[in-house]
Amino acid sequence: MSSHSLERAFLTILVWGLLLEIFGVVVLSSQPWRFEFSYLIVLLIITLTAIIVIITRLRKKYTLGLGG
Repeated sequence: MSSHSLERAFLTILVWGLLLEIFGVVVLSSQPWRFEFSYLIVLLIITLTAIIVIITRLRKKYTLGLGG
């Protein structure tokens, strides 16, 4: 499995995780003092950071002509 397809698979998993985390934040937004709400906010930030890193790596590969 090439690194390109591995990054795309990991990106897919992270996007699905991001959607679930957003859903959890919306559900728990009525109780922002709960630990689960704070934990989901931290996970949301970590997931967004990972998605941004992977997208920038993929963009860099394509601009250098290494993709494909």
